[in-house]
Amino acid sequence: MTPELLIEKTLEIARCKMVTASVAPENVLAPRLGAGGGFTDIFLWDTAFSVQWAKYYPREFYVENSLDNFYRFQSEDGFIGRQYLPDGRSLWGRRYGTAFAPPLLGWAELELDEMGLFPGRLKKVYPHLLRQFEWNFANYRRSDGLFFTDMWGSGMDDIPRWDDPSDRATPGGMAIERDIIALDGAEGDKKFASLLKWNEMFHFDWNRQLGWCDTSCQMAFFAWNLADIATRCGDLATAEKMRIFHREIADCVNHLCFDEKKNFYFDRLGKRLLSRRHVGAFWALISHVADEKKAAALISELKNPDRFGLPCGVPGVAADDPDFDLVHGYWRGPVWAPTMYMVLRGLREYNEETLARDLAKRFYTAVSSLYESTGTIWENYLPDRSDVPSGNANRDFCGWSALVPISIYREFIG
Repeated sequence: MTPELLIEKTLEIARCKMVTASVAPENVLAPRLGAGGGFTDIFLWDTAFSVQWAKYYPREFYVENSLDNFYRFQSEDGFIGRQYLPDGRSLWGRRYGTAFAPPLLGWAELELDEMGLFPGRLKKVYPHLLRQFEWNFANYRRSDGLFFTDMWGSGMDDIPRWDDPSDRATPGGMAIERDIIALDGAEGDKKFASLLKWNEMFHFDWNRQLGWCDTSCQMAFFAWNLADIATRCGDLATAEKMRIFHREIADCVNHLCFDEKKNFYFDRLGKRLLSRRHVGAFWALISHVADEKKAAALISELKNPDRFGLPCGVPGVAADDPDFDLVHGYWRGPVWAPTMYMVLRGLREYNEETLARDLAKRFYTAVSSLYESTGTIWENYLPDRSDVPSGNANRDFCGWSALVPISIYREFIG
């Protein structure tokens, strides 16, 4: 299948996933990109990555609307929720990590501005982004300077962060209480009852007792992007303030999350580093957290066939992790388009174009091959074969998986 045909087939799926409406009342989400998987809610994590392919079709796929929905329902104090219902209500209570998605709106806005799209937009959204950063900084930062979220808030649902199940008893996390669901009445009670069952698998009480290396790098990335945005908006004082924040967070991550013996970034629990290698560590590249030596260590892991250097892409956890599971794993093994794109963009920041192109071609080839045999784009992919879909993947996921035929091909292969 030619790249052009695969792009067109991908766009056909994406068009079916859009949520359209003739009007957008004040208390209802505006027409928007689809999240994939049949959801009508909006997710910050999904939307920010979907914009990274929809930027090539900005009018057709409601790029402005999709981002503006988050600003429309932003609280006065700066809070932007991870997930909003179609009526504009945040599903999650703001004090919990579940309400905090990877803060990638600034990155998405910069991409649009870099392409010359929507003149004047950056100045319009800049105050919203600045207030969101300040809220996140004040409410999701630990005393040691690292940031926290939880399993769903990280976006990588089932990756186990702990070394041993007994780690889960470590004090300091938030208990799961009724106000985690920010809905009143029977509707909220029903969702909370369901959440308690999910908690047995995803452990929402594993949150602020952990210094999350990926979340901390993402906040450094937010500061990095805000420094650029502030400069473009002529706010040089804030730009310098954001550069200072970036250096502070980067220093903290490098001091508290990098293991000098294992040459990798890990999550921190109390006075020790955990030993789980997951794809979230590679946020240290795109966020400019890693110095040249630490970046080289991460890059070597991408070439290691026993961990992340698998034939069809970079898996969610290292292949030698005890919970690596290509049968039942969701993030515990399969390759995901958003994190692949993040890794590729991170490699570009360190002039690793050859490796980025090689990884991109292998992943793209696997996605194209599986499309030819199944007739669709999938939510995630197996890292070691391209003849069958992952056992834990939704069909027609465009959604962020459109990144592969569109952005990954255009930016790293074509």
